[in-house]
Amino acid sequence: MTLLQAMTTTIAVEASFQSSLARAFKTPILGDATQFLSGYGPIPAVVKFTDDATWGQVGGRRIPHSAKTLLSPGGEVGLDEIYVREENRYWSWGVTGFRQPSFGFTEFRGELFFVEQEAGLIQVRWVYTLYSNSLLFYPFHWLFGTIFWRGQMQKGIQAMKVFAESNAAFLYE
Repeated sequence: MTLLQAMTTTIAVEASFQSSLARAFKTPILGDATQFLSGYGPIPAVVKFTDDATWGQVGGRRIPHSAKTLLSPGGEVGLDEIYVREENRYWSWGVTGFRQPSFGFTEFRGELFFVEQEAGLIQVRWVYTLYSNSLLFYPFHWLFGTIFWRGQMQKGIQAMKVFAESNAAFLYE
């Protein structure tokens, strides 16, 4: 294991959605993610996405934009790209090329896992791995991930659950 591999922080949250497997699968990536990434503590809300014509497919990209806060200038965050789409089972994507101060973070890699427990009951596991290239900032990165990013994810997965259990339209197909 290299030092760079060791400088990661992995956070996971889970929830059960009462919806079809297909709707649960589509919700986090194809739904309105501004509802799921609504900010937490110093983490600004994502307020919109641009350049998203290819989003939803492997290699699809978009640019998330954050709200302006005391710690964030607002605007473009980085480049969001889908790496893997296994229908009704798994998503993998990452945010790289940060366009705001990243304090040594190099990538936020997300994964979503879906397991149908029974008809209409879907177990969703959301995992984020935060990559750091700064030994100096790594303790801060770990603390940021385990406190604030986990809080954002817990809040976000509950918003995904509400969306999945509703009839809200998807933004992407």
